[in-house]
Amino acid sequence: MLLDRVLPTYDFSERHHTVVAAPREVVRRAAEEWQPRESLLWRVLLAGRGLGAPKGTMRQWAESMGFLCLADTEDEMVYAQAGRFWSLNERAALASPRTAEELLALDDPRAAVAVMSVRLEPIAPDRTRLSTETRIRALGPQARRWFRLYWLLIRPFSGLLRRSMLTGIKKRAEHDG
Repeated sequence: MLLDRVLPTYDFSERHHTVVAAPREVVRRAAEEWQPRESLLWRVLLAGRGLGAPKGTMRQWAESMGFLCLADTEDEMVYAQAGRFWSLNERAALASPRTAEELLALDDPRAAVAVMSVRLEPIAPDRTRLSTETRIRALGPQARRWFRLYWLLIRPFSGLLRRSMLTGIKKRAEHDG
């Protein structure tokens, strides 16, 4: 997995998956085309966090929010961002890495690095396991404490967003396939 190469050690994680009744190529296309605005849950939760309405595909939205695409293969897409996620002003507090090298070299003990993958695994000619994994590594003890509190509050919502994304991609793939 590319995710293991990008962030092999981490402090927090969550995983979700679904099986899609479509070949990997169809699921991959659906993952590239899925738009967060298709999900009422995404629209409500992002607005509640003060992030506004999501625009574009998942990748376009993620990049507009400061996520870097660290890897993109036919089987896996990996996005990452650094910040003080528990703070409403995390972007103002840190210099945003502009490249994968800058992100992975970041050593600011006030920050954490979050990495999310979307992975496709063919399990039969017309079936694909679609999964997402999120990993977070705090870069210092204070960041770890703050993120732990933040994670207690947002993890259920993070999981809902990930499952909603998987469901949206699955519906699109099974409808198009």
